Amino acid sequence: MSLLLPIIACLIYALPADPPGVGKFSGSIESNTVRYFNDNWGSNNYLKLGWQKDSLSAGLQAEWYPEALAGYPSELKGVGLTGLWINWLHGPWDLTGGSFYEQLGSGMVLRSWEDRDLGINNCITGARAAFRSGRFNATLLGGLPKSGLWPTLSSFVGGADTGFELIPEGSGQSLRLEASAVVRSALRKDSSIELLANEGGFVNPQQVLTWSGRVKYSLGNFSLKAEYAGKTPEFYAEQLPKSREHYVLKGGNAQLLEMNYAAGGFSGSLTLRRLENIGSGAGRLNYLPSLCMQQTYMLAGLNPYTTLADGEAGLQGDIYYTFRRGSALGGRYGMKLHIGGCWIEGLPCALPDRSASHLAYRDINIELERRWTRNFRTILFVSIQENSPTHGNCKATDAQNVFVFDGLYRISHSTSVKLELQYLYSQELTRDWMAALLELSFAPHWSVTVSDMYNHGSTGIHYYNATVSYSLSSLNISLLAGRNREGLICSGGVCRWQPAWSGAGLRIQWSF
Repeated sequence: MSLLLPIIACLIYALPADPPGVGKFSGSIESNTVRYFNDNWGSNNYLKLGWQKDSLSAGLQAEWYPEALAGYPSELKGVGLTGLWINWLHGPWDLTGGSFYEQLGSGMVLRSWEDRDLGINNCITGARAAFRSGRFNATLLGGLPKSGLWPTLSSFVGGADTGFELIPEGSGQSLRLEASAVVRSALRKDSSIELLANEGGFVNPQQVLTWSGRVKYSLGNFSLKAEYAGKTPEFYAEQLPKSREHYVLKGGNAQLLEMNYAAGGFSGSLTLRRLENIGSGAGRLNYLPSLCMQQTYMLAGLNPYTTLADGEAGLQGDIYYTFRRGSALGGRYGMKLHIGGCWIEGLPCALPDRSASHLAYRDINIELERRWTRNFRTILFVSIQENSPTHGNCKATDAQNVFVFDGLYRISHSTSVKLELQYLYSQELTRDWMAALLELSFAPHWSVTVSDMYNHGSTGIHYYNATVSYSLSSLNISLLAGRNREGLICSGGVCRWQPAWSGAGLRIQWSF
């Protein structure tokens, strides 16, 4: 059964090219199948087809889960038509009927998006109308958010967004004002929540309004974005000391400030954010990525931080500097330096003890990249992390320091080898780790990767993986095998829980 999508791909490939005057057809196929060594298996499969002619386009997306991969939502089972849309784009108008994705502002009040690595696809099925002309834009939308494989029949979401450019770009500075409003309406009552609301002595509202106002300003090399978001009261399970829950009606708010500056070889950014009960309820219809560096190295991302939408405040800063070629530090090929870090505290409003704010997460990251010759470059990376297992409810934290050497050498025009050596030092959790990764690339078709993470400080377990990939034009086929530890899998600062598993898999991706 897992070979059905590759067979469909072959059939589509055999079809004739787009007939003249009919329009242009496109699509993509993705199949991820894993055979677990405990005799179970999982397979996530996606088919997307599109058509466009002049201003009109249409498409569909189907998903098939004979058995979903480990760690994906349990409601992903069977076959579903998860997207069906028609769109008309002409002049200032952009009209969509059916399924669509949308983000308003930074996404704190609304973001519907798809991320297959996380098992998220909360597209909205309904209608969307957008107008953009000159310095003004406006959007209206409404529909049913998707839950599992089909649009949910229990809630409706409607929204509006507008923006106006007071000072247009091109004059050395710009100023833009924006505003959004989103209403979530319950189409049917949840009996369990109604019972808890009665216990708390209130009536659970069937509509929740979230809004935001935004300012965007730039002057020369400097830019600033500020956003304030608010939410009307809704059902909230308030955590009290001694692990008791108290049910109340509670509103929410959030503030976001982003500043950026770039000149010559220097650039810097600073982000400040405060969240208080700004979650979007079921369906995850807003976007609250963690306010810290998104780690890509194995050991640096071993224990990631996840956003506490109920209450946190923090800041993140980054500085980038490029040493010019020919300078004393830059050498013949130049050198890049990145220094960044964050500090996040849990707010008393979201913590059972409610005494004071404590550290929830902190990191300091230093990355130095240098090209020594035309064919050889290295990256030295250090990450100093401190994470609270209680999201800042208590002062106790877990600390770890990660050190990485990353080297890439081009043997020839088409062949390269990459080596990563990593070490994690910690006195808490599972203590010390070592990791290594070796990748051979034979452009433009083949690559082979082997890696191992070894927890020599506690469990003595090796987590080994091997992958062989083949690419031809827009087709990519990967074979993989190995052992994976349980933990959080993150993409774009949003995470899901992944159970431990060992197995072998096949991944096929093709766009046409």
